[in-house]
Amino acid sequence: MKVLFPALLLLAIAPFAHAQPIPILFDTDIGDDIDDAIALALALQSPELDVRGVTTVFGEVEKRTRLAWKELGLYNRHDIPLATGARDPFLDAPVFQKARQFEVLRDSDAPPESARRRAAEFIIETLLTSKDKIMLVPVGPLTNIALALRLEPRIKSKIERIVLMGGAFRRLNSEWNIQRDRAAGQIVFSSGVPIVAVGLDVTLQCKLEVKDLERLRTGHSPATQFLLSLIELWQDGKPSQTPILHDPLAVAAVFKPGLIGTETGSVEVETSSPLTYGMTLFKPGAGTTRVATTVKSREFVDLLIDRLAAPPRGK
Repeated sequence: MKVLFPALLLLAIAPFAHAQPIPILFDTDIGDDIDDAIALALALQSPELDVRGVTTVFGEVEKRTRLAWKELGLYNRHDIPLATGARDPFLDAPVFQKARQFEVLRDSDAPPESARRRAAEFIIETLLTSKDKIMLVPVGPLTNIALALRLEPRIKSKIERIVLMGGAFRRLNSEWNIQRDRAAGQIVFSSGVPIVAVGLDVTLQCKLEVKDLERLRTGHSPATQFLLSLIELWQDGKPSQTPILHDPLAVAAVFKPGLIGTETGSVEVETSSPLTYGMTLFKPGAGTTRVATTVKSREFVDLLIDRLAAPPRGK
């Protein structure tokens, strides 16, 4: 009995042991809509995740990289590698929008020289040199991911899954991230890599309410106050306008997949007709893509606010 006791004890406590954090690469067009900054904060504040790198994409990528660097610093995570991604989509010219969030940038918000490296090359190097498979979490146009897949197909075997924010699968309209680089969307969805697509069908159900912002204001750390200042800039004098949590839901679905219900099938991206550019055509059945169909929105929002209002976790 004395010999068996240690083994029995290990079996008893095993279910309560902490699982290893999930390694991810986070790809973002931070700076336009406010949900990218919120999504990055959620990734940094979630002990279930191991953020191995942050890459920026689309349009004003240098400013996006500076903004990501500033946010990483406020969460005490300048140890996370940063890379600057593709400015231009495969087929179309980039669209430059007014983005008030860049107003927070100062001359001191200068990332290291290493952040100038090309995002696609950084993604390839990180995947091929990793002992573990890594999840990719792109929440902007899929240009960087498509470039990496095209440049080095071997990375497919090192990708655990792609959990992306993009698409609209039960709605007759295209979604911004896929529309902005429809060719990249088609490359990624046809890659054969397992994908979870968190699209407008569920993200539009996840919106911060005024009461949620009040709860967020109870967090007094510089990081939380920084997020609140970005939200105010994004509101642009319209305090009743509250963020829709498109990108943060994709991050949460990585470590808490039960927040969404999914259906398996295949996805084709419309690339040839200007009237329907970027529409995502979902075919249920055999395929490597699971599209989100339902969401526990209040459970998700409560989780998000609890984590964002807490002090920075650091490393």
